[in-house]
Amino acid sequence: MPGTIAGMRSSLANLRGLVASLPLVLVVTASASMPETMPGTSDLDTRIEEALRKSGSNRAEIERFLSTYDASGDPEKRDGARWLVANMDGHGFARIELCDRDGKEIGFNALAFASLGEAQARLAEIEKSHPGADFRKVEFLSDLEHARADTLSAHLEGAFDAWRSLPWAKSISYDAFREHILPYRGSNEPLEPWRAPAAKRLEPLVREMRDAGLVDVRAVGEKVRATVHPWVAFSDLYYVHPTDQGWTEMCEERRGRCEDITNMVSFGMRSVATMCASDYTPWWAASDNNHAWEVVLDEKGQGRAGLAGRAAKVYRKTFAHQETSLGAIKRDEETVPRWLSGTHYIDVTAQYQPVSDVTVMLAAPPEGHRFAYIAVFNGGAWRPIHWGRIEDAPMGGKCVRFDAIGRNICYLPMFHVAGADVPAGAPFVVDADGIVHELAAKGAAEASLTASTTKPDIQDPDTGRIKARTVVKPDASYELFVWRSGAWSSVGRREKGEETRAFEGLAPDGLYWLVEDGSSRLERIFTIDSGGQVFW
Repeated sequence: MPGTIAGMRSSLANLRGLVASLPLVLVVTASASMPETMPGTSDLDTRIEEALRKSGSNRAEIERFLSTYDASGDPEKRDGARWLVANMDGHGFARIELCDRDGKEIGFNALAFASLGEAQARLAEIEKSHPGADFRKVEFLSDLEHARADTLSAHLEGAFDAWRSLPWAKSISYDAFREHILPYRGSNEPLEPWRAPAAKRLEPLVREMRDAGLVDVRAVGEKVRATVHPWVAFSDLYYVHPTDQGWTEMCEERRGRCEDITNMVSFGMRSVATMCASDYTPWWAASDNNHAWEVVLDEKGQGRAGLAGRAAKVYRKTFAHQETSLGAIKRDEETVPRWLSGTHYIDVTAQYQPVSDVTVMLAAPPEGHRFAYIAVFNGGAWRPIHWGRIEDAPMGGKCVRFDAIGRNICYLPMFHVAGADVPAGAPFVVDADGIVHELAAKGAAEASLTASTTKPDIQDPDTGRIKARTVVKPDASYELFVWRSGAWSSVGRREKGEETRAFEGLAPDGLYWLVEDGSSRLERIFTIDSGGQVFW
């Protein structure tokens, strides 16, 4: 998943408080498993007409693609072509560049640096001269406006040929084929004819599996995944190269970030009629950054993988348009957090771990706002990761229900106002048993803390290596913050050379953040238990 310069900033997150001492009322229930897929519209004709309207000057190409299969005499291919076009809106190539606050490109090339550390140092220099610089989408080439009929036909023919000819594909239903093999792209990479060259590279493996008589879809898929995965090696330098790579670039560079690796695996697996999903968490809940990974599926299109970190939400990318997604139901004038604005994903959190449904009392929502959000702490700031509809609370006021959220995680309810995320209530923890603990820092000032660590041991989800904890140093200065009334408030400092690292008179029900002077503000938040730190 893309990294952002925002996660490296040294400035304290400027989260405006909309609440003072608002009580937080929460109701928790166990959440039922989410369905593997969500229903789409059956009225393809309406969706196709809308797609053609949006195709603009490229309409003739989309119509040529459709007419080819209208006249093919093959009902499945005709339906496949119509399904692709009906769900094509929103798909395309996105070019992301580092821009100043006015949206002007700065000209940063991550691949010009030998390491992520060098690239980050340059980003820090850029931010000094361009405050507010961040990675932004500067160009989007929609498939409806740019895809050529021949390219789409080549992908469709290759998908059907593999599905109809390879022995393990005989058990794959048409619906599973359509969602997991037929799509011609992985994410927002350049649109290319990857299917034939991927199948060519896999010919020796296909012969081997044919000769062995393998027909189990998942077992075959695991073999294909294991073969394709080394085609692109992970490189953390690509955290600051957020434009998704296409087939050609990945074959040439042979390195990338998790999103690139997942796309390459999906290309290889689809090319030989095996199936994988691309799952992701927009923001880890107990560490920084985000992650995407592939999941090998069985003949019914079902499957899951292990989690490499603590996830509040796990989403699965789909080619199909999801009518119940936030991006689909929001009004044109409503702005929503970027990670939740898409229309091609479903929630699969409950397939990975125990989850809870939590109802939260809110501060008074801004006029006209229909949605509230739940955020996790990541990269030194609160990052919205899930949404719910604002409702009338039974005892008065407003509330929101957040469905199927992960446990053993700290959350903050938020509103999204004029492009900014602002607090909507007090933070709280949903513990491993699903019990909610409010962190409003209202308790008696009777807790003490001897600080030893600013960041605990954390496993890197991309490499699997443990990043050692960051300990409190005697030759550095620190400031302790507590979250209170919608913002971080200082509750004490410990200066360089002071013998003690103890803090007294703290609220036991508070959420704390110990920040080193001059750091990048990536220290982890924590609560206090028996004078020690419990990190979130």
